[in-house]
Amino acid sequence: MNITFHAGERFLQRVFKMSKYTKQQVLNAMTLLAKDLSNISTVQSRFILPSFPNYLGVRVNRTLVTIIEK
Repeated sequence: MNITFHAGERFLQRVFKMSKYTKQQVLNAMTLLAKDLSNISTVQSRFILPSFPNYLGVRVNRTLVTIIEK
């Protein structure tokens, strides 16, 4: 599954409550999300993040576009 930069930013903002972050931190978050979602197989557009059950991932086609609270 592909991860957008926007999803990486929302992950840091919503899951880790960060208001300021660097580009490298967003890239690291994208890598973390990619690893966390590597074994997930779903056709739903919204799904629970495996390691963060209070948050949903929103995907369009095969791309994670944002993270929202459950």
